[in-house]
Amino acid sequence: MRKLVILSMAIGVSLCLAGVEQWIGPDPCHEYAIPNPESGIFSEEPGVFWSVVDTFGYDDNIGINAWAYNYGGQGWGVKFVSPSDNITLAGALINFYSGWPTPGGDDAQVKVFADDGPDGSPGTEIWSSDTLTITRGQWNYIPINTSVVGSNYYVFYVQVDSYPMCPALTIDAIDNAPSHRKWSYSATDGFAEDARVGDWLIRAVVDWDPQDTNAASLYFATNMPKDTLPGVNFSVRTMVGNSGNDDLPAGTPVRLHITGPQSYTYDDTAVTAAALAHGQSAQVAFTPPWPIPAASGEYVINAWTEAPGDEYLGNDTIIYDLSVAKWVEYGDFNQPQWLMWGTPERATKFDPTAFGLAYPVGIGRARHQFYYHSSYPWPDSTFYFKVYANDGQTLLYQSEALEAPPGAPGAVIAADFDSTVIIESGEFYIAIAPVSSSGHPSSLADNASDGRSFVGSAGSWSSWSNGELLISASCQSGATGMAEGNVSPVHEPVIRISNYPNSVSDVVTIKWQVPRMEPVNVDLYDATGRLVRNLYSSSAGLIGTVTLDARQFASGVYLVRLEADGEAATHKLILEH
Repeated sequence: MRKLVILSMAIGVSLCLAGVEQWIGPDPCHEYAIPNPESGIFSEEPGVFWSVVDTFGYDDNIGINAWAYNYGGQGWGVKFVSPSDNITLAGALINFYSGWPTPGGDDAQVKVFADDGPDGSPGTEIWSSDTLTITRGQWNYIPINTSVVGSNYYVFYVQVDSYPMCPALTIDAIDNAPSHRKWSYSATDGFAEDARVGDWLIRAVVDWDPQDTNAASLYFATNMPKDTLPGVNFSVRTMVGNSGNDDLPAGTPVRLHITGPQSYTYDDTAVTAAALAHGQSAQVAFTPPWPIPAASGEYVINAWTEAPGDEYLGNDTIIYDLSVAKWVEYGDFNQPQWLMWGTPERATKFDPTAFGLAYPVGIGRARHQFYYHSSYPWPDSTFYFKVYANDGQTLLYQSEALEAPPGAPGAVIAADFDSTVIIESGEFYIAIAPVSSSGHPSSLADNASDGRSFVGSAGSWSSWSNGELLISASCQSGATGMAEGNVSPVHEPVIRISNYPNSVSDVVTIKWQVPRMEPVNVDLYDATGRLVRNLYSSSAGLIGTVTLDARQFASGVYLVRLEADGEAATHKLILEH
């Protein structure tokens, strides 16, 4: 342990620093504006375009960062909503980062998938390119010219070569896209939603025959955080557009409907300020701002257009999932003073009541600030977030392996948990567990002790009194979910439904627990045994909760099935509306 004297040194958060083990990003960030694609960038082959060509995308045309995988066969993609039931995807526009990696490469592949997977996820592959030669530092137009019928669709860039002999996909700095639009891809592991900040610079070029009247909600015209705090006045702004042939008149209604914990609802209406011709779009702001309520939890923001006589409703609505939580911490991130390593784990013990939180408390994210000292290089930058119960020994959660970026002087790494950890009573520990026996990556702490920081390992903690570690937990007060804050051991998978005895008409809470940290799936089946939806999946789960909005499903008998390491548990669920 060494004291770190900060002399005219700024240590803070950088958008470039978050990452996990299978990808790496450029350092430092380099923000640059990209010329918007012009007509000359498109293919000159005759017949590519028919009647009307529109370009759809979510990015703001400012590249702030880029990502590349260590190995080929993986990639990232974007979901696009079709403006009609029958379109031709003429092509895709994809921007590759300029100047990184070194030496880089110019081979790429593009794939297109329908959204016929579970719950609208990527499913059937409907088009794939051969290996393409791209140009880094600009928009690249990839001719596709394939029909998309009765489906929305995904455009994926797939990396061909290993790092650093590959291009990197450009991303911007803010989240405009609605929820569930940004994905990752692996040839071996399939698809997963991508939670990183920013929107990929991938656009779709669509050739189609517009309806006369077709208003569309395109994306959220603001930087949408993944979580926020109670008591904030939150400005909701949407970008709406005219996809029809006729002008969309001024005064077209745009609705806002927000749902949340404890049957919370909020509604508002705004209108377009001016008429919009085909292809034009405009920002619509809801006023006054939405006052985020005191109850923490998950809120769903729905915004949609209501144009009279709208002939296509499939592109009217956009959705964003927002977590309202509270960051709790004892360390002062503005006063880093101590540099620590040499211990297997280091942890902060949290008392939720000290922050005004009511039980049960849900923990959904954790963050920590690391420090890379050039005189004491890290042999390994891999670590885990761990959550322990009040006894300091019972493991409630362990994250996947994460990477602290070596070479970054001070990096704040925040990670979303793949299930909410519920604390019914008592305190809990958030621990940083380096993989390396040397204790690296090294951690930062402040210079004032509250007696909340510890070093050691599960069941064997020693107080560290020089300062408080810069560890935070994102907590939801009064969360619903698993009742075991201090987990009682189980010998087989256990699944319970909070609304039992059935039936259920609105929201149901499904609680699960397995004997050990292992792969977990929670699935919903109908009475015929058909898979309706995968409700939860984790490569290393122990205990958790799933909240299901039953209003999305038809009345009837369903089965909720928990599967883990060859064992299973099933519970009947009856829905009545």
